[in-house]
Amino acid sequence: MPSSESAQQRIRTLDPRGAKRGLSLKEFYPSRSNNARKGDFGRVVVCGGSDRYAGSVVAPKRAADIVAAYSPDLITVPCDSSFPDPNIVIELLENADALVVGCGVIRTPESHGALLDIIQRCKTPMVLDAEALHALAAKAGSIKGKQVLLTPNAGEYRVLSGTSWPPAADARRTAVKTLAKQYDATVIVKGAPDIVSDGERTYVDPRGSPYMTKGGYGDLLAGVAGAHLARGRTPFDAARVAAFIVGRAGELASAKFGESTLASDVLQFFSSVISSR
Repeated sequence: MPSSESAQQRIRTLDPRGAKRGLSLKEFYPSRSNNARKGDFGRVVVCGGSDRYAGSVVAPKRAADIVAAYSPDLITVPCDSSFPDPNIVIELLENADALVVGCGVIRTPESHGALLDIIQRCKTPMVLDAEALHALAAKAGSIKGKQVLLTPNAGEYRVLSGTSWPPAADARRTAVKTLAKQYDATVIVKGAPDIVSDGERTYVDPRGSPYMTKGGYGDLLAGVAGAHLARGRTPFDAARVAAFIVGRAGELASAKFGESTLASDVLQFFSSVISSR
């Protein structure tokens, strides 16, 4: 039986609001009207996946089928190729408000060509993650004049910038700001902590857990950010709220599951974090 002190400490640990909020979710999740309908909160196209990595929506057939089997709530669009079909994606974007692209795509010249085609033709705000960042590095001008959030980890930062991720905190903030200016985009470099910059402003989110160093967490962040782009948020604000929600949910999941924490466990705590606003 734990002591009352340790029990109270555990309650504080599991409090979804956290000890140092720094960002109010009330701004991002206002109360909904009783007359609200599904189109009022934006539509996101998630474009990615491959025969090996199945967690996407517009994806090769095998990946799309797996996603469809996971939940009937998800709308999937299978492609005949081993990477997302640009023509299908662009057609879907005619009725969408944001695009999340790159998660789980295989690394081939053909897939990079398809991703660049999608990026160049896309007219909605975008989150570029994973393989889309590798494709972009070869043609940085593809996002000129667009609303874009880049979500690299330390390794992808090196691909985009051509330099190593610096070890010192001050140097890291400067590095993210410099990369944002280089690509004329908002950047969030995922890590401990997450660092966001649009080239002018910089935001640091310290939330998270070392148990989150597994596959899928970047996909969660890209998805939350894409949802907020679809609601009309700026890429900077979308990155801030995504870092907060995923980081805080990760803390809660890690407190419960420890070493065995998976990205799907973190997803389960999103509602706790959002409802605590």
